[in-house]
Amino acid sequence: MARKVQRTTAPEKKEWIESAAYLGAEKFEVAGALFHEDEHSMLEESIVKHKLTTYKGGM
Repeated sequence: MARKVQRTTAPEKKEWIESAAYLGAEKFEVAGALFHEDEHSMLEESIVKHKLTTYKGGM
C-alpha cells in the first residue's frame, strides 16, 4: 500500500514571491524583503513575515 508523502520542507524563495497575496503584499515587496536570501533557500513562514514587515518599515 502506497503512503502519502507529506511535504516536510519550507517553501523556496520563488514560491513565497508567487504567494505574495497570501502575505498581504505585492510580489515586488516580497522579492525585496527576500533579496539577500539564496534562490533555493527554504524559508519558514514566520521568517518571511518578519522580513516583509521589516522591509515595509515596520517593527
